[in-house]
Amino acid sequence: MVSEVSAGCVPVAQVPHIFESGHAPSDTQGMEPLAAISLATTRGSRPAGWQAQVRIDYAINKVAQTHRGQSEDQVAQAIHDQLRALGVVPNGRQVAQYATAISALPQLPPNNK
Repeated sequence: MVSEVSAGCVPVAQVPHIFESGHAPSDTQGMEPLAAISLATTRGSRPAGWQAQVRIDYAINKVAQTHRGQSEDQVAQAIHDQLRALGVVPNGRQVAQYATAISALPQLPPNNK
């Protein structure tokens, strides 16, 4: 195939076409197809926000052990501080509910082991 060449241009050799038949050879010849991969499998999948809930539970349990029977304000501040330290943005209404419940608990006796 010869094309016109503009003045000052040097003709370049044509590249031969390797796949003239219209379809490329298969690179999976003799291999079985792979199973579909899904990042969210039905077994063992967890709902959105489960990590935040685990952190909230941890913080509440920790505060419940250390601040039982104290004023609601002290308990609420401790919950707020623990949640922030764990990277959870505190929900004011829930913090108030937890603080009310924890402040109503009797204090634990000192652990003298």
